[in-house]
Amino acid sequence: MGLLNQKKRVDLGEGEWVDVRPLSLVALRRLRAEVASVKPDGEDQSIEEAQGFALTQRALEACIVAWSDEEPVSPENISQLPYEMTFEIAAAVGLGDRERPLKSGPSSTDT
Repeated sequence: MGLLNQKKRVDLGEGEWVDVRPLSLVALRRLRAEVASVKPDGEDQSIEEAQGFALTQRALEACIVAWSDEEPVSPENISQLPYEMTFEIAAAVGLGDRERPLKSGPSSTDT
């Protein structure tokens, strides 16, 4: 396997998997430039959330090359992936953490 043709299988459990191509630095910079103009959908969404969502969606579209589902890999089908799975896949392509981020809000006062 050549450096430029790497693929990685992400096991999503229960027999489900996706094959991904890791993001290159150039691809990541291009995707970040594309989402820089994305604005929040509503008052309850921050610009960081809106841009993060757009970046993740576009990265998954660019990196998922095959999967265990019968439906073809397409932007429409990628947008229907279960929310929790997207963190696992995004981490595998080099974007973010495997764990779901904590919901923003006031910090706990418990000690």
